[in-house]
Amino acid sequence: MPPTIAQQKGLAFAPTPFAIISFFSSSYVIYYLICKERHKLKRLYHRLVLAMNFALLLLSFVSAWSPFAVPEGTPNFVGASGTINTCTAQGFISVMLTMTVATYYGSLSLQAFMGIKNKFKEEKYRWIEYPIHLVAWCIPAALSTIVAVTENFNPLGFGCSITKAPQGCESDPDVPCQRGKDIDMVLYIVGFGMVFLYFIFPPSIVTAIYCWIKKIQKKVEGSRGMQQIREHARKQMIRSIANQISLYLFSFWFTFVPRMISFVYRILTGNIIYELLIFANCIFALQGFIMAMVYFTLQRLGMQKLECVPSSRPALGGELTVQDIRSSAERKVKVGSEETDDRRESYIFNIFDGAPDEDSPWARYIVQDDDYSDNADTPNEGETLPNDNIE
Repeated sequence: MPPTIAQQKGLAFAPTPFAIISFFSSSYVIYYLICKERHKLKRLYHRLVLAMNFALLLLSFVSAWSPFAVPEGTPNFVGASGTINTCTAQGFISVMLTMTVATYYGSLSLQAFMGIKNKFKEEKYRWIEYPIHLVAWCIPAALSTIVAVTENFNPLGFGCSITKAPQGCESDPDVPCQRGKDIDMVLYIVGFGMVFLYFIFPPSIVTAIYCWIKKIQKKVEGSRGMQQIREHARKQMIRSIANQISLYLFSFWFTFVPRMISFVYRILTGNIIYELLIFANCIFALQGFIMAMVYFTLQRLGMQKLECVPSSRPALGGELTVQDIRSSAERKVKVGSEETDDRRESYIFNIFDGAPDEDSPWARYIVQDDDYSDNADTPNEGETLPNDNIE
């Protein structure tokens, strides 16, 4: 059943404001990393995020004018004012960049795993950056080129995508297909690739990260150092990791699942639920904004506050003992009638952007080293553990 006029308008114009929001969101992330926080680009995580947002920027731009790329005169498409060439170009860019963004987002979990595995020393796993860029751009471009030369970019949904023309000719033997050759193998590769990038690769990697850290925790729980770490601090760390993983996965799935449900329903029944398709298109067009929110929220979730409080009873020689610091952490220190200010330092513990080993107070806890689990966690006289003073 063809869509009604109201449904046609919804398909054509409802996603546009969401695409515009995504365009400005991606623009801000790019501005933030290049102009405001350029030093962050020293880390692989932020460079991958930057590359992903360039892809999102272009994808959002293309999504905003998708209805106008449909060839003029195409039935059931409001706003159609383009040509076959504009339809092919819009479909090519949209499909290619959809795969590119999914590849970059999935690669964030890979670099997180490599970072933890290599104790946050980026020089040991920086080599994965160029293969990620090649896979993210070259493979989608090659697949999209095959679809384009076989004339399989045609009007579908709120623009042009992979289908034959006229719409519905594949399932109706009485309607001959005028455009689009049989490329089932390519379609299977594209379909499986998207499922792999969304539902197999990222969950597998982040689940492995979480299980690994839990295993390390159990391994070193009996060491002298771990006996000195507050229990609530360990729980806080695991809870932070779980929150970051959940945000990473569910926000990723949220942008894709409605479209997948609509696609599967169309394949199984031959019908289209236009209201679901409109909703799916709007959510997909909003992914630039969603990815930007995930990026900044992960930084907030990964921030750990450590408090170093001066003691009112210093040890001999003017040095503070572990007991002094622990005691002072449980009470406010007053000198005379004046209350001293706590000295607080902030450390980022983002599993996707782990601080370098020498800068991270959590590094000794995460890495699976006997030296760290036994000796490094036991301070010398006058030294403190970073976890001893965690709020």
